[in-house]
Amino acid sequence: MDVIGRIDVEMFKDISADIVTDKVILTDKQLAHILSQRAGTYEKYREKLPEILEDPDFIFQDPKHPDTALVIKRYDNAAVIILRLSTESFDNMNSILTMWEIKEPRLKRYILTHKIVYKKE
Repeated sequence: MDVIGRIDVEMFKDISADIVTDKVILTDKQLAHILSQRAGTYEKYREKLPEILEDPDFIFQDPKHPDTALVIKRYDNAAVIILRLSTESFDNMNSILTMWEIKEPRLKRYILTHKIVYKKE
């Protein structure tokens, strides 16, 4: 379990009022999930994880999971990387649950259908 990066807790206040740290971890179990279910995504973006966490373009409330955010960062005008970040306490740290890549049309649907808690101006 490694600290992958940090978040601005203020950006996530609408996701959960109980965030106690800005640290974000990636457990071995969740890394194994990402590597098996999201082939190539982790390898492509692992060096950018701190940037995605610290400077997202959007943060959405995950409609299916309480205390969970979808953190979105655009790259290359076509690829959008999403981290599903749980703000529930795991040893007092926030945890990356999964990550995947989407295209711009899906991001536009998210903008219409998900609660935006942060948008980069």
